[in-house]
Amino acid sequence: MKRERKNVLSRQRILDAAMEEFSRSTYNAVSMNTICAENNISKGNLYHYYKDKDELYLLCVEKCFDTITDYLNETEKELTGTAEQKLGSYFDARLHFFAENQIYLGIFTSAAFSPPENLVAEISKRRNKFDTLNISVLTRLLQSEPLRGGLSIEAVVRDFGMYMDYFNLNFKSELSTQVPAEVILREHEERCHRQLNILLYGVIGK
Repeated sequence: MKRERKNVLSRQRILDAAMEEFSRSTYNAVSMNTICAENNISKGNLYHYYKDKDELYLLCVEKCFDTITDYLNETEKELTGTAEQKLGSYFDARLHFFAENQIYLGIFTSAAFSPPENLVAEISKRRNKFDTLNISVLTRLLQSEPLRGGLSIEAVVRDFGMYMDYFNLNFKSELSTQVPAEVILREHEERCHRQLNILLYGVIGK
């Protein structure tokens, strides 16, 4: 039992160290050497528990998306007011999460906006619950409001997903590695919120 406990603690210590490194540096800037050197971890110990940098990075990404999804699931249950107010509160909650959990900020922006090309498919699997939650939030908002004739909730959600893919692609092209992660995230969340508002309510004032 003591050996098992030691193994658990050793694995967690390495994972915590990797989380710190990937949060403050880009994927390409982090290496197994830097994880060891910056955190007083021996290479032998690191490679005993983890195969390579990709495995560690994906575990950090998974932890990040699982944690924010759990947080937003609880937040979403408490949303009140009109659909527009709920939408605003939901995006505020996303930003609040990162304000309170800075360790995940760099990892989230890296995985969401500039993922390593060789890991895109694996990252997509690990953020699936987060993406599914966002779709369910939009679906419930639409269910609480009357839609124009000829429109279905399914079609609106599908079209919004396609639109957001295009929006995110353009957003990524504007990114600079010199911009702090918190600035990148806030700008993205503000734009995303605005685009969703346009989808729901249009641009013409009444």
